[in-house]
Amino acid sequence: MANTGVWDKLQTVDRRILYLLLIVFATVSLFFKVTVPTKPGEPVKDFYRSVMDIPEGKTVILQSDFTQSTRGESSGQMEALLRILMRKNVKFALLSVADPQAPLVALNVIRAINQERKAKGERTYVAWEDFVNLGYFPNAEGTANSMASNLTTAMAGRRENAPGKGPTDVFQSPVLQGIRAVQDVPAYINVTGSKTSNILIERLGKKVPFLAMVTGVMGPETLNYYASGQVKGVVIGLNGVAEIETLMDKGLKAENGHPAVAGFEGQINLGRGTGYYLALHACLTLMILAIVIGNVAMVVTRRKK
Repeated sequence: MANTGVWDKLQTVDRRILYLLLIVFATVSLFFKVTVPTKPGEPVKDFYRSVMDIPEGKTVILQSDFTQSTRGESSGQMEALLRILMRKNVKFALLSVADPQAPLVALNVIRAINQERKAKGERTYVAWEDFVNLGYFPNAEGTANSMASNLTTAMAGRRENAPGKGPTDVFQSPVLQGIRAVQDVPAYINVTGSKTSNILIERLGKKVPFLAMVTGVMGPETLNYYASGQVKGVVIGLNGVAEIETLMDKGLKAENGHPAVAGFEGQINLGRGTGYYLALHACLTLMILAIVIGNVAMVVTRRKK
């Protein structure tokens, strides 16, 4: 016998209705310019401190392992990171191991931040002079092991277009001049939508300060490495983007023996993370309400029987 009470109906709501509500909640909330209060956690604070401590003119290795599938989280992380690196004039060598599309996705983000800087009359980052694209490496484990052993061997044959010269060995560029081992860089930063951060930590964690920007799914696992000191700082998911944007905007006060760290007052700091933060909370609220209502309905109908 089918029950038709309101509690029974709440347990049998068509999933398409829930998906429609999710779309409405996420879309409508994007049109409201509401700043949700954000309190950055220690992993993000340590990430920000570490990046801000990189000396001007130095080179970091930036491994970008995300594609459009994690754009909502990873693109915001990459944008915030590039804003910091470019404002500090830190050079970077870009590579990818997770997906052949990843280098192009990263270059598109670099192009977008360059356009942002050009619109403000600021210097744009130039390939060869400020960054080199090392391209895609198809074997994550093998590449990490090779870099740990000999960076020049791992990157052998990689070329970038040098002004007036055409394709030239990347180690002749201003970005990688004087760098022969992974220990020569002040930081290795991984922006990833998969488990490539784990692979790097296992093989390079003791050789170079490692920083990670991961998706929400990878967050709990990566925090274990942060707790053990193998990762110096972590930005997790869209929430992490909102947190680091907040630090960029307001800076970081002196605390727990750490000195104060300045922000970038008057510059574009609040981007994708802050813009999507209300939508994230709206969708989470819908999920929680659906779970609560479903469980209450189940309890009520069971008692009726």
